Amino acid sequence: MDARFEDLRRAVEDEVVRVRRDLLEELSHALSRMLSAPAAPDWKTAVAESNAVFVNDPLALDFLAKLAALTAPPQFDREPQGIDLRAQRFARVKVAEIQLYHAPAVKAGRAARDLYAMLQPQIDAARSAFQEMFLTQGCKITDYFHGELVRTLANEDSTLLGPTYPGPMA
Repeated sequence: MDARFEDLRRAVEDEVVRVRRDLLEELSHALSRMLSAPAAPDWKTAVAESNAVFVNDPLALDFLAKLAALTAPPQFDREPQGIDLRAQRFARVKVAEIQLYHAPAVKAGRAARDLYAMLQPQIDAARSAFQEMFLTQGCKITDYFHGELVRTLANEDSTLLGPTYPGPMA
């Protein structure tokens, strides 16, 4: 009896390992499909195909929803002018926020001719956000954020940004 029980236990363990491996392979395949989709319509198809495999597994569907959120392609206007306008507006708003919420540091940075040293965390965060939203692969756009920094914070004098300022991103 112990031998039969041991054989049954091994068979169950083997089945658990096989099912776990199959699940991980299918999730990995779903992630690969989502990541390799070149455009939003292909990505949506990849998400739908992946969800169809796990239609009766709410936990897997929840996990796939999180993968989908992480792999979603950026949504940009089809017209280049629309992207440019959004990028310009974004840059103006971010620089205006820096100017409004950090006015004493802006004033000190201008006086020291080193705005970047005085406002590095704020400038870096805004630069990173601009880069993530507008300077992605396949999106050729002017670095409006740099232009707005020079125009608004540095009063059209780029030397006021200081020697450590990394310069335009594009």
